[in-house]
Amino acid sequence: MIATTRPDELLTIPDEILEELRSRLLARGSSLANERSVDGGLEFQVRAIVAETLAVLDGAAEQPEVSVEYHDLSELSSHGRRSAAMEMDPAEPLMAAELLFAIALPVIVARVDVAHRGRELDIAGALHHAIWRRFPPGAIAYVEVLRDRLQQAQYDTRQRISRELHDRIAHGIAAGLQRLEIANSTRPDASVTAAMRILHVALADTQDLALDLRSLVGERPLLDAIDEYAYATGGNGSLPVHAREAGTPRPLTILAKEELFTIVMEATRNARAHSGNATAVSVRLAWSPTEVTITVTDDGDGYDAGATQATSLGLRGIAERASLLGASVEFLTAPGATGLKLALPFVASRGA
Repeated sequence: MIATTRPDELLTIPDEILEELRSRLLARGSSLANERSVDGGLEFQVRAIVAETLAVLDGAAEQPEVSVEYHDLSELSSHGRRSAAMEMDPAEPLMAAELLFAIALPVIVARVDVAHRGRELDIAGALHHAIWRRFPPGAIAYVEVLRDRLQQAQYDTRQRISRELHDRIAHGIAAGLQRLEIANSTRPDASVTAAMRILHVALADTQDLALDLRSLVGERPLLDAIDEYAYATGGNGSLPVHAREAGTPRPLTILAKEELFTIVMEATRNARAHSGNATAVSVRLAWSPTEVTITVTDDGDGYDAGATQATSLGLRGIAERASLLGASVEFLTAPGATGLKLALPFVASRGA
């Protein structure tokens, strides 16, 4: 058993560390300390860390090779939700962890018996492990909670805009069209007829945009979402969309799937709106161990890359979305294969 110069000194180690930690946190203006004490949750963690460190040195507890299995986010989510509810900056506990290590290491080294001197590396390792498996996971989980909130906010915003487009904008255009049709039926006018054609196109575009905003991948495979979109937006003279897949699909984050799906939708809209003499749109997903490649092309006449890409908001939006994902995108302009080719590399898997 670990001994100290006096047997009761082990019991006072946490108090000594906590007092110094409180002083340093207070000097930094941290929300984790006040004039009397440190945050209750932090105090609990400090006492547990000291106890675990001494138990490992005493041989009463084992120290695993890896402190935390970071891919098991379900185990960390409670920490993240609690920090998010408290609106605590994740940098605060990380800063406290760094201070704690600097304070606790010399205190523990000074208190252990002479027989354990020379074990400074063991003490540092046990202390580092005890701290590391508590503080960084909470910060990482907090970031995951914030990312989930961001995705939910994005989803809610898309749904709200979709409703506004369908219930207000499209309804207003349809009501105006109805009045024009009634007036034009009793007194035909060429300019009114031309305006009606423009409004019919605007109404169809608004309805399509409202549908696109509601189209999300969710938990489905990417190919299934593309097939459903092709079916829902087909007909009425629209170019048919044929989607196919090669290779074994790899898991993608929800964010990656939604962004890739949005890129496919935008490329499909571009083909349907601007391709000349095209008969169909082809979407191909090719999976390999290192990347997924998505090709969206039509069999139309092609276009002048220099004249189009510089002014096209759709193409610029696609390029921006691809860049955010870390993907590369190439715009294809040749007749018979006009569209884009996107490549998204995968992060190396564990143990690779």
